Amino acid sequence: MQKIDYGVEVHIDDTLYAGRCLLQILKSPLISYKYQQDQAKFLLGIDQQGWPQTQLLHGTNCPCFNQDYQNKDMKLSKIRLATVAMLCDKNDNFLITRRHSQMKTFPKTWVFPGGMVERLQDLESECLREVQEETGINVLPILNKMELKVLYESVYPTQLQVGQFPQKQTLCIFYEVKLNESYNNIKVKIQESEVDDFKWIPKNQLLDIMNLSTNDQQYKEMSGIYPNQYGSGIGEGHIKAFMNSYKN
Repeated sequence: MQKIDYGVEVHIDDTLYAGRCLLQILKSPLISYKYQQDQAKFLLGIDQQGWPQTQLLHGTNCPCFNQDYQNKDMKLSKIRLATVAMLCDKNDNFLITRRHSQMKTFPKTWVFPGGMVERLQDLESECLREVQEETGINVLPILNKMELKVLYESVYPTQLQVGQFPQKQTLCIFYEVKLNESYNNIKVKIQESEVDDFKWIPKNQLLDIMNLSTNDQQYKEMSGIYPNQYGSGIGEGHIKAFMNSYKN
């Protein structure tokens, strides 16, 4: 299978470059989207006839808000596409993993499995490939349903100095991946170079952890937005996507 060197580009009328806030460009949190697989393009728009729609979320303090840091001379400055799997068993226990403490970016962050879209195949397959790479779970034989829930715009670094360009700006597609098995019957084998821990957590318990409203000591280290007082916590985008999808 051919690999795309640059990954999937995000477009409106043209290629989008890191440095401008997508929410500001689109002027609406409700957006239309379309994936052109053969061209490795993910298209965004407003009220596009025949295109599905979803919510676009972004960080509370987007470093590109009211700014223009674009540098079109840099190949790596193109906005990229990623997929994330909010993976749950048949009883709504969700799998969440911790980024290895030796990772250069966001070490010890709790996140749902996912990664960059890099291949010429459908987005759902890319998402499930990342799940298998990071957790060892072959999802297809036990898949009940898979649904796109929300998009999230991520910019790194989260704070930019004068004259500094974003190193990475990513549009993350969050999927619900519902299994027809109990997690007790699912073997997890983590990718130890990137992941150093994992937990299956009931939906309501996970919402409490995200809201800092749990009294369970086993979850204190991961509670709240990263970085918390323990140098850990859950990634902001993952919290926002999960709460947007599941909070009553």
